[in-house]
Amino acid sequence: MLPAICLFGFLGAFLLLRFADKVNLANRYLAYHFMLNSLFGIAHWASVVSDSATLRAIFAIHYFPFYLLNTPFLYFYIRAILTDRTRIKSWDWIHFVPFFIVLFNIIPYSLHPWSFKLDFAERLHQDSRLIYQVYFPFIPFTFYFIVRSIISLGYIVYGAIILKKAVTARKLKTAIELKNWIVVCLGLVAIFNFAILVFSLQSIYLNGNLVLDVHYNGRTVATIIMSAMTASIYFFPKILYGLQPQMGNSISDVLALNEKINKSSKSPEFSTSRLKLVEKSIKNYIPAKRYLEPGYCLADLVKDLGMPEHLLTYYFNNYKGVTFLQWKNKLRITEAVELLKAGKANTNTLESVGKACGYKSRSNFIDSFKSQIGESPSAFLKKLTE
Repeated sequence: MLPAICLFGFLGAFLLLRFADKVNLANRYLAYHFMLNSLFGIAHWASVVSDSATLRAIFAIHYFPFYLLNTPFLYFYIRAILTDRTRIKSWDWIHFVPFFIVLFNIIPYSLHPWSFKLDFAERLHQDSRLIYQVYFPFIPFTFYFIVRSIISLGYIVYGAIILKKAVTARKLKTAIELKNWIVVCLGLVAIFNFAILVFSLQSIYLNGNLVLDVHYNGRTVATIIMSAMTASIYFFPKILYGLQPQMGNSISDVLALNEKINKSSKSPEFSTSRLKLVEKSIKNYIPAKRYLEPGYCLADLVKDLGMPEHLLTYYFNNYKGVTFLQWKNKLRITEAVELLKAGKANTNTLESVGKACGYKSRSNFIDSFKSQIGESPSAFLKKLTE
C-alpha cells in the first residue's frame, strides 16, 4: 500500500512541475517537498517492510540526509508564495547545512562494499539495534534521529509565522483555498514530525536508547499520517495545477495559460531576443507610472503593451524570477520611498502616501513597505528626520 501512496506523491510532484511551475516558481519548492516526502516513504517501506534485500541495501541509512531537505523546501514554498522572496539567495544556503553535515556523516558507511551493505541491511531488518554498530563520525544516530524532527518542527513554526502575517495583512482575503491548503499542509507535517519525536523520546525513556519501534505502533501511525500528507494535494486541485488568486477563479484559467506557455516555450516567442524586447518595452512603460493606480493588474499591462498574457507571465516568473505582483509592489514602494524622502509625509499622512502609491489600505502599504525595505514607513521616516 505504501509504495502506491508514494507513487501518488511523485505524481503530485510531476503535476506541480508540469502545470504549476511556469505560472509561479514557488510551486517548484512544493514539488521538491512532495518528492522528498515520497522518497522518505519509499525508504521507510524498503527498510522495514519490503522483502527485497537490494532495496533495503539501497535505502538503509543512505536516505538520512534527504530527510533534512523536506521541511526547508516546504518553508521556501510558503515564503515564496506569500512574500517577495521567490529565489534561494545568499544566506538561504545555510538551510542546507544540516543536509551536508549528515551527508558527510554517512560517508564511512557509504564507502563499504555492496556485499557488506546487503548483509548489514538484512541483519538490520531483523534487529534495528544494529544501527548503533554503524560508525557515524560527526553525529550519533540517536542525536540525528531526534534533532531532525525538532528542526522540521522549527521550519513549521517559521512557515506558520509567515502565514499568520499574511492573514493579518489580509493578503489571503481572496485566496481562501490557498490559505486552507497551507494550514492543512503545515498541520499534517507538524503532526507527523511531532509523532516521530514522541515515539523516539518514549523509546529512549523506556529502553535507555532508541529502539526503532519494536511493536510497530510508530510505523503504523507514521504510515497513516504520511498517506494523508501525500493525498492532501489532490483535495486542492487549484494548488496542484498552479492557480493563483490574481489569475482567475477556475482551473481552466491556469490550464489555458500553462498550455500557451508550454506551446510557446520552445518557439521564437520565448527566445532570449524576444524577452529582451519585452524587457525594453516594460522599461519604456515604467515612467508612465500606471502601476500606481488602485486595482492595477496584469490585464492592464497586457492591454497597455499589446502583448499576450502568457508571454508576460513567462517573462516575469521564468525570465526575471518574480511574479507580476512582486514587480508591481517593488515599483510602488520605490515611489513611496521617494515621496517620504521628498517630505510628503510632513504635509500628508502615511496613509495618504500609501494611497498615492496605489494601496487601498494602510495595512497593505505597511506590510509591502516592510517586505521591501525591512522596516515600517514610520521607522524609515524617523531615520530621515534624525
